[in-house]
Parts: sequence; C-alpha cells; structure tokens
Amino acid sequence: MGIKEISIFDGREINLEWFESTNYPKDINIAQVVGFCLNKKGEVLIVKNKRGWNFPGGHPEIGETPEETLSREVSEESYVTIKNSRFLGYIDATDPKNQSIEGKRYIQLRYLAKIQKVLDFKKEFETSERAFVPAAKLPEYVKWLSTSPTGSAQYKTLLDNIKRK
Repeated sequence: MGIKEISIFDGREINLEWFESTNYPKDINIAQVVGFCLNKKGEVLIVKNKRGWNFPGGHPEIGETPEETLSREVSEESYVTIKNSRFLGYIDATDPKNQSIEGKRYIQLRYLAKIQKVLDFKKEFETSERAFVPAAKLPEYVKWLSTSPTGSAQYKTLLDNIKRK
C-alpha cells in the first residue's frame, strides 16, 4: 500500500496514491511521464509554465514508450537531452469527474535521469523558464513537494535515489 491523499485539481477531487516501485501496472492508462533530471553538479532541472515551477514531463503520444515520452517532453520543455533514465515509482489516480483523454483512472510515472546535454533555451511550447536547483531547495520552487503527502513521498524517493548515485 502506498501514500494516499485526496487532491483538488481544476475543481475536481482526485484520489492519489504514490508507489515507490521498480515497475508499474501495465493495464492502467499512462497519463503522464515526469523526469527528475540531474546535471553534473547534482542539481535538478525544473521548468516554469502557467501553473508555476515543476518538473518536465507530459502525456504520451500514441505508440510511445514511457522512456520515449520522457525524452521528448524533457527536450520540448527544457531544451535538455537526457540519458540513463531509471523508473522510480508512480501515482495511481482515481479521477471520477475527469472528462478528458486520461479517463477516470490513470497512472503518472516518475523517472530519474542524467542530463546529457544542455541546449540554448527557447520560450516555446508551454515553458517560459528553466532552472537547475539544488535538491534541498526544490520545495521552495515546486510547492507540492512539501504541501502534499504524495508530493513529500516523491521528494523523499528522489532524495534517497540521488544519495545512491
């Protein structure tokens, strides 16, 4: 059993459960793939969009593997290429009032990756800024890491895995 919470997103009540894991259920729709991407200094990549600072990631396109989605989304949102991605865990979301493509139940995958190359940043797609932040300072930018039980659990998983590198 994972860490559970009820969250409000876009006016909807969503049941979330975080599982630190080496695998994810293959029979549930993947709605999001997100990367915790580290540079050579051990800093974590974050991007800013209309909702504020967060980690790069997004929806899979038809036929993509999660790893392909991760690489594409990180590249599109932050102009960074990655290597050595490793699965860390997933959020299992039950979203009864969701009317969009994700459906009423879906999962959101989390990966750790190394940054291979940092390219010149362009304000395209939904991202207005990118930054590299020491892991200890992430909650100052990405608020849900310290304000929600599943966010705090993901942050702990991230920190534990950074220490193992």
